[in-house]
Order: sequence, then structure tokens, then C-alpha cells
Amino acid sequence: MKEQWLLFCERFSNLSEREKWLVSAGGWVSILLISLTFLLDPATETRQSTQRNLERERSAVQLTQADINVLVAKLKRDPDAEINKKLKALTLANQELSEELSNVVDSLIAPSQMAELLETVLGSSNNLKLESLQSLPAESITKTSDSAGYFLHPVKITISGRYFDIKDFLAKLEGMPVKYFWRSFDYKVQTYPKAELVLVVYTLGTRQEFISG
Repeated sequence: MKEQWLLFCERFSNLSEREKWLVSAGGWVSILLISLTFLLDPATETRQSTQRNLERERSAVQLTQADINVLVAKLKRDPDAEINKKLKALTLANQELSEELSNVVDSLIAPSQMAELLETVLGSSNNLKLESLQSLPAESITKTSDSAGYFLHPVKITISGRYFDIKDFLAKLEGMPVKYFWRSFDYKVQTYPKAELVLVVYTLGTRQEFISG
């Protein structure tokens, strides 16, 4: 191990000043990226847990609605007391799930406020540059248009700046007293020390069209 280290030091000392600078810069970038991973892992785990809970709610609503549609079709062909009983139970379960989903929606920030929230947090930093900010098309949370009537409203923001300025922006965004979901996070180092962050967050609403604030 010691011999390998001495050999590395000898090779490093034989490099030109420009090559030494590039090797050192590459090492520091690697350290910063590893540090970013450790800093964001806890927050990412929490967001992923919330995301999984939402996905389970969505799947339960879809499965229940599919069962209801099957039973309704059977009821039209051959009315039966047992089918009526199952239909009533499934309808009640669907209503309960819809109420739970409604409570989740009520606790989230309004779709019309998402872009304003991102701009407000970004405005608190003078060292970050807003490259783009756009509201993406709304998406139904179920496969059928007549089921729950809830829609995802994603907002995509692209900013550039130094690592620590981006880190502070994320910390402020995470600490805001409003609820929303994180969909994707893409951090890339451009020309050191400048980096670019592409972030997509979303909330839920009862209308498909986006209403600007």
C-alpha cells in the first residue's frame, strides 16, 4: 500500500501544473458529489416513503373502481342479491378511499401557487440563476377519466449556480410550511464550480387545467 502511494506521489509530481490542477479539481468534485449524496439521502427517503403511500392510495382507488364496473355490468345482465351486497360494500370502500385522497389534496399547496413558491424561495438567493420555470401538463391519477377526478400538476424548474448555493435553495424549499411532492431531481456539474439543477415537484388538484395565480 505504501509503495503504491509513493508511486502515485511520484507520478503526480511529474505532471504539469495544468494536469495537477485538473486532477485536484476532479478529486474535489468527487468529494462534493459524495457529500451531496449523504446530505440528500434522508430527505429523499422521506419523500420516497410519501410517494409510495400515494401510489398505494391511487392503486387502491383504481382496483376498487374496476371491481365496481365489473359488478355493475353483471347486475345489468342478471340482478342478484349477493352482487348487490358486494356492490354496496365496494361502493362504500371507494367512498372512504376518495375521502382519504380528498384529505391529502386539501393538505397540499394549490396548483396555482406552486410556481410562485419556487420563485419565492429562489428570490432569497442572489447567487442562483433561474434558467427556466414551466408548468407541465396535468395528469389524471387514475386510468379512467370518470373515477376520482384528481390530477397531478407538475412544475419543472431549472437553476444554475454553485453547489452550496443550490444546497441552501433545496434546504429552504424543503423547510417551507406547505406540502407538495418531489418527482425528479437531476444535479449536474457543468464548468466547475458551476452546476445545474433540474427539479420537478408537483401537487394535486381537482381540475385538469392549470389556473395561474
